[in-house]
Amino acid sequence: MSDQTSLQAKVTAQFRDFLIAHQLRQTRERFAILEAIYDMEGTFTIEDLQQTMQDRRFPVGIATLYQTTQLMVQANLLIRHPFLSSAAVFERIADDRPHSYQICSNCHRITRIKSKELASSLESYHTRSFHITHRIVYVYGICVSCQRQARKQLKIHLQLSENKPKKHSKK
Repeated sequence: MSDQTSLQAKVTAQFRDFLIAHQLRQTRERFAILEAIYDMEGTFTIEDLQQTMQDRRFPVGIATLYQTTQLMVQANLLIRHPFLSSAAVFERIADDRPHSYQICSNCHRITRIKSKELASSLESYHTRSFHITHRIVYVYGICVSCQRQARKQLKIHLQLSENKPKKHSKK
């Protein structure tokens, strides 16, 4: 059995158990959505998921996608990232590996941080009184592009202010 097949079986069983425990229906649509999500890599929006479902010739209504992803968040199969963008951004929780992101507070660009030191530090963090299901770090700041743009704007502003004629005050 491949790792992907094993993962699909594990998350399907976890989702089925969650639905049963909460007395919710086990529909074909919910499991098709779960399968599509766990075939995807990285982050995605509801619109991305809707396109994936259409590509699979399994169109599902947007309300069904929102409701199902919400159930998967509750079942600890998905994380909804609190990014500053207007669209909800999700990512599957496939394993215990930590995920780290840097987010530009200006342009809202999101990039994944690939730091072995940070990942190692997060993996080594344990506590007795708290069961960790996943680890995610968000680092907010200003990206290089926005810093460059701000420097340009400042330079233009300084040049304009130097070229203004000075007003003489009356004494």
